[in-house]
Amino acid sequence: MKKLSVLWTLTVTLLGCGGSGGEAPTVSDIEPGLGNNVNESLEAKVEFYLPSFLGQKGELAITNLLDNSVTNHTVDSLSQFSTELAVGGLYHFKFEPENDQITCPRVLGCGRSKLNDPNDLNENNEIDFGEPVIAKLRFELTTLPVPGLNQLYFSAYSTAVTGNNYDSRPLSLTAAPHYHLTVSTVLQQRKAEYVANAMTYSDIMQQYNLEISNDALFTDTFNAALSEDNDIWASYLALANDYLSETLLSEDTNTLYRQHAAKTLLEVNELFRLRQLDKLQSTITPYSNELLGEVRNALGVLRLQDEQYSEELKAKLDDVESIASDDAQQALVTIGEVIGDVVKHVSPAEGSEAGQYELPGLDIRYETQAGFRWVITGTRRGFEINIDVLVPEWRISPTLGDKVVGSGGGVVTKPGTDLNFTFDSFEIVSSNSFDPNNVQEIAGVASAKGLVELTQTNSVLTGKIELDVIRDVLNIRTTKTIIPYLKVDGVLTTPNQTTPIRLYANERSPLALTENLDLTFGVQLELALNGGKDLRIQLDGEPDTFTNFGTVDVSMILGGHVSELTVTNVGGNINLIVRGRDGYWVDIKKKDKLYTGGFYFGDKTVGDVRTIRGIPGVLFPDGSFESLF
Repeated sequence: MKKLSVLWTLTVTLLGCGGSGGEAPTVSDIEPGLGNNVNESLEAKVEFYLPSFLGQKGELAITNLLDNSVTNHTVDSLSQFSTELAVGGLYHFKFEPENDQITCPRVLGCGRSKLNDPNDLNENNEIDFGEPVIAKLRFELTTLPVPGLNQLYFSAYSTAVTGNNYDSRPLSLTAAPHYHLTVSTVLQQRKAEYVANAMTYSDIMQQYNLEISNDALFTDTFNAALSEDNDIWASYLALANDYLSETLLSEDTNTLYRQHAAKTLLEVNELFRLRQLDKLQSTITPYSNELLGEVRNALGVLRLQDEQYSEELKAKLDDVESIASDDAQQALVTIGEVIGDVVKHVSPAEGSEAGQYELPGLDIRYETQAGFRWVITGTRRGFEINIDVLVPEWRISPTLGDKVVGSGGGVVTKPGTDLNFTFDSFEIVSSNSFDPNNVQEIAGVASAKGLVELTQTNSVLTGKIELDVIRDVLNIRTTKTIIPYLKVDGVLTTPNQTTPIRLYANERSPLALTENLDLTFGVQLELALNGGKDLRIQLDGEPDTFTNFGTVDVSMILGGHVSELTVTNVGGNINLIVRGRDGYWVDIKKKDKLYTGGFYFGDKTVGDVRTIRGIPGVLFPDGSFESLF
C-alpha cells in the first residue's frame, strides 16, 4: 500500500489544523493508551516465507532480545510453519536449512555451466530451471511483531540488514521493514515474495559466478557498500533485476500484478541504493497515538475533505505524467526498432559493402573501417530520426543467435516530444541468425545503458537510462516489442520544479496479442513542498493515473517517518488507509461529510473514527477525542 503525503509542518500551513474546533472535545495531556489497557498481554502470530528454490527443512531459532531467551523449533517446511509470540519487544529469527539444496529458479535457466559441471544434469552446458546450483546461504531477520498476523520473509537482504540491526524502512519506504507484513493484501504478499526471491537469487548467482561458496559474501558487500560505491554490489542489483525482469512477465504474475509489477522493481532497486541507516528501535509502545500526526500530514496532500490533491502536489504530478506519455514510450521503441532493423538488413552477416543504403523511410550510410558504423536519417513511427551507431563486435551463430555489441546516440523527435540519447553500450541477441527474408529473425532480446534527455512540452527529464527489450513474434507478419525493465535515474526540470526522480517501468500485459506498449510505472520523487526539504514519495501504476485522486497508492518519508497510504473512491465513497510504524494503521471512510472507521494496533482496535459535531476524529475508550484535521 502506498500513498502521498507531505510534511508535519504542512499541517499548519495547508490545513490550519491541530485544534479540533471550538465545540469538539479535545485530548488532554494524558498517558498513552487513551483508555486502552496498556498492561494487556498481546499476542502475535508469526508465519514465515523462504524462497521455494531453497531447502525448507531445518532449525529455526527465535531470540527475544528483551531477555535474550531462545526458543528452538525443528521444522519440516519453514514456509508452512507458524508460532505465537508476546508483543512488546524486538525478536531475532535465524533459520539454518538442513542442507544446502538450491535449484535454479529461472525458467530461462541460470546461465552456462562450468566445465564438466556435475550439476548440469542433462549435459547441455546450461544450468536449467530446477537443476542444482552450488552456493552457501544463511538466513536471519530482526523485527517487532505486532498483535495479530505477522508474515516474515527471509532473504539474503534480511540477513545483511540484521547483522547490525539496521532499520531499512527509509530505503524501501515501507512502514515496517520490507520483510515484515502485518495486515496485508495478496498483492503485497506476492511482492514481498518476489523481493525475497530476487535478493536471494542475486546472492546465489554471485557466488556461482565467482566460484565462491560463502554465506557472508552478500552481507560483507552490503556493509562495504554502505560507505562507498562498490562494483560487486552493483552486480547483485543487475542479477536481481534479471530475475525480476523474467519473473514479472510470466502469465500468473501478469494477472496478479497488472498495475503493480513496477512497484516490485522500484522497491528492489531502491533497497540497493544504500545510505547511512539508523538502528531498529527495540520496543513498542502499546496504544500510541503518534500515527495521527502522520495522518494529518497526509491529509495536507491527499485533501480527503476536498476530494483532491493539494494544488502544489497536483502540479508536480502533472509534470511526471507528461514525461511518461505515450509519445515518450514510442520514442524509446522507435530507437530500438530502427537500430535493430538497420543492423539486420545492412550488416556483415549479409556481406554488405560500405556505401549508401535505403530502407522504408530511412537513409543509411554504412562504413566498415574500425568496426561497423551506421549513420541513419529519415522517419519512423511519425518521428524524425538522426542516429549514429558503432559496432566493433559482431557474432554470427545459428545455434546461439547472432549477437551485436556496440554504442551509439542520436535524436528522435516529433512535435511536442524530443528524445536525445547516448548509449554507452547496447547489445542485441537474435533468436537465431539474422535473415532479412524471414520476419521471425527479428525476434530476440536487447539491452542498453546510457544517458537521455527527454523534452515534453515544458518538461525536461535528464539522466541515466537502463533498458531491456524483447522482440517477440505475434504472427507471420507482426512482432511485439516488450519492455521487461526500464530505469531512468535523473532530474525533472519544469516551470514548477527541479526534482530528483527515479522512474521504473515494466510491461503490464506482455501476453496481450497487440503491438502496443502497455507499461506500468513506479516513480520515486524527492520533493520540497511548502518548505519541507526531506520529503520522498513513491507512486506506482499507469502513467496517466498519478493525478487521479480516486485511486492512489503512495509511500512517503518525512522527518524520518515512513508512511504508506491507499485511497480508493467507489461511487463517491472514499476510503483512506494510512499505515505507520510499529503496526499502527488507521482506516478512514468518508461519505458526504460523514467520517467513520477505526484506529488500530495490528488487529487490536485503539479507537473509533467518528464525526462529532461535524468534526472528524478518533474517539478513544476513555471518551477523549482527537481531530483528524
